[in-house]
Amino acid sequence: MTARIRVESGGRVAPDAEASGELDARHGSFVLLPTAPDLVAALRQPPEGGRSRGPRVVLIGDASGFPISDLIAFLSQSRWSGTMRLHAPGGERTVVLKDGEVHGASSEDPADRLTEFLVRLGHAPRHDVEEALRDNPPSRVGRALVDRGLLQPHDLWACVTQQVSDIFHAIVLAREGTFTLVDQEPEEKTGPTVQLSTQSLLMDAIRKIDELQHFRQRIPHGRIYVTKKRPSDGKLHPDEDRLLGLANGQRTVLELAQAAKLSEFDATKILFRLLEGGYASVSELKHGEVAAPTRGRASGRGAESEPAVRVVATFEEIFAEIAREVVSKGMAREFLEAANAALASRTLSESPVLVGLKLGPDGRFDARKVLEAYARARPTLGSEPVASLRQALSDVMFFLLFQAGELLESRADEDLARRVKDLLATLD
Repeated sequence: MTARIRVESGGRVAPDAEASGELDARHGSFVLLPTAPDLVAALRQPPEGGRSRGPRVVLIGDASGFPISDLIAFLSQSRWSGTMRLHAPGGERTVVLKDGEVHGASSEDPADRLTEFLVRLGHAPRHDVEEALRDNPPSRVGRALVDRGLLQPHDLWACVTQQVSDIFHAIVLAREGTFTLVDQEPEEKTGPTVQLSTQSLLMDAIRKIDELQHFRQRIPHGRIYVTKKRPSDGKLHPDEDRLLGLANGQRTVLELAQAAKLSEFDATKILFRLLEGGYASVSELKHGEVAAPTRGRASGRGAESEPAVRVVATFEEIFAEIAREVVSKGMAREFLEAANAALASRTLSESPVLVGLKLGPDGRFDARKVLEAYARARPTLGSEPVASLRQALSDVMFFLLFQAGELLESRADEDLARRVKDLLATLD
């Protein structure tokens, strides 16, 4: 896939020479499909059918909208052969399947290089690896160390299988990016050739998915910034110490993982422990950066530098979506009166972040006041204050959905619930 196009401002498409030929062969009318920002897809109208020659993309999708683990389980059961690629902010990762089993993997992430696994797992000191790299390409370093008597063959195998497993897990754990399936194995070698059980790898990945859901309560995604709150006190493990030293508020979780030569999962797990111990904090903004106002209501000070701003903005949009649906049916007055009466009575939630909360005619509320209340109450909200904020706003949301359900017809109520679910998913 080397043909490239550039979409310029104004929507003009500028193809390179190879892409120009590909597009010319497909001249006609196409419908542009709604996709994630990293993916452009178009469907010919009317369809003409036909088959392409050579390796082709047989499936393409959005990792945030479909669980990759389910797809790989299907590919394993159907004994599919080909290549899966995940194109994500951390770089492209590839896994090769043959008859449904994993036969190799590769990655653009420096932390996924075999040389890093050799050092990280303690099978070779870095100076030996660097010396071998001077005389050999990266793909031959492991074999060169074996030939020099510096590495046992079974240790090389352990590193190779761990490398493939970690790349596989990174693909399965991905919650953003675009995946593609190509129906033939690439001619070029993508990495060490192995044969590992896809089902075993999936079982291990599912365990990590469960752990990651727990970590996501405090580290919602890999693009959030990490800042050291207090220095190491001698009680941290070496890997915790190393990451804490790198957490200067200017690096995201993904960037910290790359700097420490760790997978995103391992870095997230370590950072979660640091957050729990009060050694670090996370923010949607770089340290010292000021947030833009949220719809003219919230400026970038104090609480706005926390993940709370995303939670508040998302629930404000959810409340407005519910109100829009009710208003369109001419039932705004009774809906808003019931909602504000319930808020004033504090029966929906006793959380201090909701004190004084009131919905306007469009269902929105004063985000600044909620964020200021959150900042004041944060010391009393336990070890996961953002989760407490989200729970309080969720309590209000469930009441609003209940009240809307009393006023709307069944189909409109179901459609509204589906839209609200989609908005909530942006926080996960």
